[in-house]
Amino acid sequence: MEYDVEKISNKIKNKKMTKKIIKSIILISLIILFIINLILSFEEHTHILGFYVFDIVSESMEPTFYKDDLVIVQKCKIKELKKGDIITFRQNDRIISHRIFGITKDKEEVKFITKGDNNEVYDKDFVSMQDIYGKVLVSIPKLGKFVRYIQNTRGFINIFIFVIIVFVLVSLNDNKKNDRKMKRKKYEIKKLRDNYNV
Repeated sequence: MEYDVEKISNKIKNKKMTKKIIKSIILISLIILFIINLILSFEEHTHILGFYVFDIVSESMEPTFYKDDLVIVQKCKIKELKKGDIITFRQNDRIISHRIFGITKDKEEVKFITKGDNNEVYDKDFVSMQDIYGKVLVSIPKLGKFVRYIQNTRGFINIFIFVIIVFVLVSLNDNKKNDRKMKRKKYEIKKLRDNYNV
């Protein structure tokens, strides 16, 4: 009997732990999305703790990353950049993430020759130091499209409503389980009393 009680107790603990983990994941995901949304909402791209976030709007870097992916870019010193690195830079009022294929000096200024992995020719213009945001660290598939969606009012409201519904459903499920536990306990107490009276 003690074994059964211990087994049931462990199951309850595991379920509680699983719920806590799910709630934590939802909360952390919301915080991350909020930060990303905040960064992308600035007219002039800004960084937080040396990191930028950009969404990919073309197919020029496929298959390294794809349109609608999100890239995290780290600020770095120009001297740290080398051939083969993927950098994010501003060119003709566009934000571009392309690979470095060559490094040259023009009147003591370092400039970079870049090309998209999916492009047949190098980019027309050299990339100047002052136009570089940093080096691409990682890409997150399709998250760029999702972030753009939540940036508009309707998308944000839909996500907010979805999160509220999830929390309500989890809470209702907890309440139902608590009610069942209370009923079970009352039944067990009643049974013990009946046995005692007998």
